[in-house]
Amino acid sequence: MPDISNISITRNELLLRKKQLELTRAGYSLLDKKRLALLQEILRLQDEVVKRATELEVRSNRSRRALAKAEALIGEAGVRSAAMGKKREINIKLDDSLLMGVHVPKLRVDTAEREFYDRDIGITGTSPIVDEAAEAFEQNLDAILHLADGEIQLTRLLNEILRTTRRLKALEHIIIPRLQSETTYIGNALDERERSEHFSLKLSKKLLERKYLIKRKQRNTARKTKMKV
Repeated sequence: MPDISNISITRNELLLRKKQLELTRAGYSLLDKKRLALLQEILRLQDEVVKRATELEVRSNRSRRALAKAEALIGEAGVRSAAMGKKREINIKLDDSLLMGVHVPKLRVDTAEREFYDRDIGITGTSPIVDEAAEAFEQNLDAILHLADGEIQLTRLLNEILRTTRRLKALEHIIIPRLQSETTYIGNALDERERSEHFSLKLSKKLLERKYLIKRKQRNTARKTKMKV
């Protein structure tokens, strides 16, 4: 039962409620399409993130084996010395893409992998072994950043679909039923008022007709009395 304390029982109010109900249903339909699009993108991205995670695991195992091989052949001190070679920063930029009006961040990252001459390792006779380990760890870093990009997008989409679902539930279970109830209440109240007014008009008409007949009868009686006199 709607709260009738703030409801005006008028035709304009009924039209307003009907318009609100129509717009709310249209909004619900748009949100439902948005949720479906988000869900499809999440499922696609979820599969991609799983593949990236698997790729990261493979590259991590490969880099650990390469490091163990290098340490076995040239020793931990040699590997540590090689690690002091040329270092560089990896540029990471955050792009913004739109999906159904949702801003989805996307990482744009320079590859961490370098040519052997850019590493400046400088250990004669052992550079192929160290280069193999360095290359493996650079590929591992690329896989980490690639996975992070997918997880950031997936997290953003999951948060948005949860928010969209909450809004849909509010529309479906609270707002739309309330508008429907208020529309029905106003419509029934107006119909009842119209029936009451119609009944009052009919009753007034009958009373007027009866009053007219009584006066007419009284006039006829008065005329007959005069004629007898």
